[in-house]
Amino acid sequence: MGYQTLLIEKSGNLITVTLNRPKILNALNAQTMLELKDLFAELRADQKTRFVIFTGAGRAFSAGAEFTKESMDERYVRPELANERLWQLFGHDFMYTMENLEQVTIAAINGSCVGAGLCLAMNCDFRIASENAVFGVPEANLGIFFTWGATPRLTTLVGPAKAKELIMTCENISADEALKIGLVNKVVPAEQLMASCKELAQKIGQKGPLAIRITKKIINAASLAKMADLYLCEPELVEKLMLSGETREGVQAFIEKRPPRFVDQAD
Repeated sequence: MGYQTLLIEKSGNLITVTLNRPKILNALNAQTMLELKDLFAELRADQKTRFVIFTGAGRAFSAGAEFTKESMDERYVRPELANERLWQLFGHDFMYTMENLEQVTIAAINGSCVGAGLCLAMNCDFRIASENAVFGVPEANLGIFFTWGATPRLTTLVGPAKAKELIMTCENISADEALKIGLVNKVVPAEQLMASCKELAQKIGQKGPLAIRITKKIINAASLAKMADLYLCEPELVEKLMLSGETREGVQAFIEKRPPRFVDQAD
């Protein structure tokens, strides 16, 4: 299948998937998400591929969801995109499917990795970052929390205190800090990033394929045992949040490059 926003390179039992929107730092729009979903369906039936490396073209892994006046106008005009509850259900399905691919997945984080881009990286089994990588969760600046089941996933990786700090302050952290808190497995010089990812795949590739596949499934099940509870309630919470007007103000402020003017609910 041909893709417009993804570059796919196959080599033996390894596939490299490159987010290919470098002019806007590989921001994720609906088309990219749908193309990734189609790719996951292909990988589900691909028994020859054992490893998938996800990376970004240019100087970013992904700057997160695309927010432009045009894209947001379209989102709120078209019912199938403006229905936040259904969009959130899509997001939960997307995260679960990526996280549970049969292949071992590695994020080669070559630059900015924030918001929805961080969601993609967290879904991978391993995260290797270049020294110039930057991580962050800007959602609260936009009047929303870290959705698509991303908050419990981040909590599982870095613990509740650091998850609260990252989400509530919206402050970016360096690759070294990400390594210290357990958000990434390894930090390497930029020129060694892809080689390090392939070296990891080669090392794991020497182990028993069935043992590796079962290990992934057991660890996923153990670390996200209560995710099903959030699948039911989070889309409803997001829909309520959208109706409050906070998110629309946050996104509008981002587009207009100004501080958001949130109204304190206690006033």
